[in-house]
Amino acid sequence: MSQPDKRTLLAEGLAAGDDDSALHARLAAAGVSAAAAKYEVDRLAKDPMAAMLRRQAARMAKQGWLLANQERLAREGEGGFALDTLAAPDAQHFYRHYYEANRPAKLTGIVDHWPALARWSLDHFAAAAGDAVVEAQVERERDPDYELAKDDHRRLVRFAELIDWLRKDEASNDIYLTAYNSGTNAAALASLWEDMAPIALLDDTRTRDGFFWLGPKGTLTPWHHDLTNNLLVQVIGRKRVRMAPPWAFARMRNSRHCFSDWGNEALPAGYGDSAVPPVLETVIGPGEAIFLPVGWWHQIEALDLSASMSFTSFRRPNVHVEDYASWGEL
Repeated sequence: MSQPDKRTLLAEGLAAGDDDSALHARLAAAGVSAAAAKYEVDRLAKDPMAAMLRRQAARMAKQGWLLANQERLAREGEGGFALDTLAAPDAQHFYRHYYEANRPAKLTGIVDHWPALARWSLDHFAAAAGDAVVEAQVERERDPDYELAKDDHRRLVRFAELIDWLRKDEASNDIYLTAYNSGTNAAALASLWEDMAPIALLDDTRTRDGFFWLGPKGTLTPWHHDLTNNLLVQVIGRKRVRMAPPWAFARMRNSRHCFSDWGNEALPAGYGDSAVPPVLETVIGPGEAIFLPVGWWHQIEALDLSASMSFTSFRRPNVHVEDYASWGEL
């Protein structure tokens, strides 16, 4: 029978905030004798690494308390933990009460002037840019970590071929033209900007600064958070959007970078519990949009053939990546 790794058990306990008695219990539960457990725990008093782990655990507990206060305030506020719908919102109101407050919102009436709402279809895409070569994410269904490994799924394809595939109207998560492909697609699909017009809420000096999304019913972007504030505008079809707040971090199973181990799981809307985060849920259709604040976790599922635009060109600074350091495992 293999002996338990006492140092690993102690490190896990210290990181979890265990006091000496809890460390003794942790070792005993793993089969360590009482004498050996006492020896190992007593040694920690002179171990500088143990002292630093204890201090770090105390700091994390303090952060947890602060986040718990944010949750209490969110639940107790006017309207409770809920998603507001704003009809053609005034920019000053939007920025003060939503953008600057890091609060999501569903928006209507902000792109009613877009010709795209009447023009966009697979036929229109084929006529406007069918001969262009575009980049898309493919073969996603064979890889459970397709979003984390999205570089491995990039492929070049004629836009007309992608459109023909979409005409089959089959539900699939296997192919998706996403914002991540925009470096290649910006020039190829530039003609589609003729079908759009400036959005009053955004920076009017960056009127052609956005990202095109196109995919079949069934595309699923797993739980993650972005490093910017985002505005997602729906043009064709519907998307279900689920969101969880930054203060639910401890329940988001964040094991790497911005990704959550909840993955594609359909977490239920509501307040959650000690293990499941609180979730807001809505569906956006043609002409509707969702404001996704920086740090808010979200999962997005296409309920129909779907074409969308996303924007980060707000009137406020939106560069939050410069001091971000959590690119690896957490």
